[in-house]
Amino acid sequence: MSQHLITITVLLPVLGALIQAFLPKSLAGDREGMNGGTLGRWLALVCSLGASITAVVLVASMRTQVPDLQASETYPWIGSYAISYDMGLDGLNALLVLLVATLFPILIAAEWNQKTGVRGMHGLFLILQASFFGTVCAQDIFLQFFFWSITCLPFYFLIGIWGGEKRESAAFHSIVSASMGNALVFGALILIYYAVDPHTFSLRELAGGRLNGKVFEILGFDCSVSTVSFILISVGLALRAPIWPLHGWFTRAAKEAPPSVFIALSAVTVPVAIYIFMRLSYSLFPETLPWAGQFIVSVGAINLIMGGVCAVAQNGLRPLMAFICLAEVGFVLVGVGSLSSAGVVGAVYQEMVLGFSVAGFGLFSGIIAERAGNSEFKDVKGLPLLGGIATRAPAIALVAGVIVASVLGFPGSGGFVGHSLMIIGSYAMHPVTLALAGASLLLATYYLFTMYRCLFLGKSSAGAREFADLTMREKTYLLPVVLGLLFCGLYPKPLLELVRPTVLTLLSTVK
Repeated sequence: MSQHLITITVLLPVLGALIQAFLPKSLAGDREGMNGGTLGRWLALVCSLGASITAVVLVASMRTQVPDLQASETYPWIGSYAISYDMGLDGLNALLVLLVATLFPILIAAEWNQKTGVRGMHGLFLILQASFFGTVCAQDIFLQFFFWSITCLPFYFLIGIWGGEKRESAAFHSIVSASMGNALVFGALILIYYAVDPHTFSLRELAGGRLNGKVFEILGFDCSVSTVSFILISVGLALRAPIWPLHGWFTRAAKEAPPSVFIALSAVTVPVAIYIFMRLSYSLFPETLPWAGQFIVSVGAINLIMGGVCAVAQNGLRPLMAFICLAEVGFVLVGVGSLSSAGVVGAVYQEMVLGFSVAGFGLFSGIIAERAGNSEFKDVKGLPLLGGIATRAPAIALVAGVIVASVLGFPGSGGFVGHSLMIIGSYAMHPVTLALAGASLLLATYYLFTMYRCLFLGKSSAGAREFADLTMREKTYLLPVVLGLLFCGLYPKPLLELVRPTVLTLLSTVK
């Protein structure tokens, strides 16, 4: 069984989703107040936790200082077209496996009190968990695209059914953007498939510069397969991650999606999209990356500035969270485009920290919105709507403080390690960009501490006087996020030793 842990990790949530689909309503919790109504919730949580435990065991069993794939599983799938079920873990995807394993049981627990359609919501979360595990572990680009494209539909239904007043519009924009992005990525995969002989989708066989010098003809002109494929994949993935100016659907989803759904969208989808970009770019396009690096850094710098400037103008926690994510993605892209070992290792590390930070921000903002009735923290004049919560709910104030510290990269928090490595790796080649990053961090300090002051400090408002602190259930699902951020900040050595050998191997093909 140990040889099939990746498959077990992917299939356990699928089993849980099937159970949710066929579970009688009286047991699924769809009817409030019926005996046994929590059985469906517990089954969903057990299946999600089971997959997460096997994922953690997989990562924990990995050997450090080993650049090659570990826990690999390979079986023929569609043999006539060289498509295989090829799964494996290395330093590039191991941290994302931990991120997915940690967050999805938390999201199910966060929606424990959902009154309507709980069976459907939990089933869709389980499908998302399975598809993200598959996307991150896949070493066949067709298989990776298969899992990645599956993630579109659950988000469409989760936003469209359980979202706010304009949920249909937000869901429509999200699925259109995702479909366009998937179409571009699939076009790139077809170009890559036919560029090599024998045709293959295997990352192992395509890596090492096999696309170098390959061309195809269009309208009488010879075009580089590597360049065109890189552009298609970049734009296709940018449509699914909040990359300016293709982020309009993301800000709509921030306003309309349920808190837990937007956490999955921002804290999991975004890091996974960046991972796919890194995996494909560093493995398949070593001749394209040297000239594309400056462009990637420039896009990252634009996201840093635009995210920071837009965040300053926000009065609500949900849109603020969206633009924080936009700015953090910019920081990660600066590390990706640096093409240095420290910068790329920092980018891989920051993918996980970004997920934990955004998830924590979303969880505590959901708790604030549930107690206060909305997530607004100041009015149009900039005056606090809620104040002095820290005196009534010190646990919420503490959790929010740890998350703010991590987003800003304070020493001892997860963000400090990732930000420091990306700055060290980018300084020599991109000093101007780093100056912009410093300005962005100053902006972040302003708007995040403005938010914290409005909510937690100052004179207690009427609403804050009856503000309840964290319940035991809320403490239980917030604790792993807080501990994860602290562990990443205080003892990053084992995680960095897992990442660095793989990054060095990939960079050796680029330079």
